Amino acid sequence: MSIGEFRVFPSERMDGEFPWTIWAVGWLAFFKAFLWLAYEPVQAESVLRLLGGKFLLNVIPLAICAIGLWNLRKWAVWGLIALAAGNLVFFIANPQTLSAVLVTSEVRIYSVILSFITLLCNGPLGDLFILCAAPNMLKHAKSRV
Repeated sequence: MSIGEFRVFPSERMDGEFPWTIWAVGWLAFFKAFLWLAYEPVQAESVLRLLGGKFLLNVIPLAICAIGLWNLRKWAVWGLIALAAGNLVFFIANPQTLSAVLVTSEVRIYSVILSFITLLCNGPLGDLFILCAAPNMLKHAKSRV
């Protein structure tokens, strides 16, 4: 699907020469936008409302920035930087919400693996990864609108 020169899923993102950072962060942003819909943490209602509000506010911007990033748009990189920084501030200001992205299981290895995935896709690890990848993404992005 394409809109002029801007394509929702550009085929170049699957080329071997396509920057892996752009490809990976694009998928991470897409997962951050939607993966929370499949995860139901057992938390107090106030924590769930707080997280639900944060996730709802992030869905559309993250999805748009992921697609923009795959199209090598500089505005998408700056948008992801702003969203990641905002999310980190959210977790710092609301530390009680961090427990909602940790998974407890009777099998310890499952807890570790699943907690890592949720910390990456729903929590601050993904935001840190986006911020660390920002210089590389800015290098590859173009200033097209």
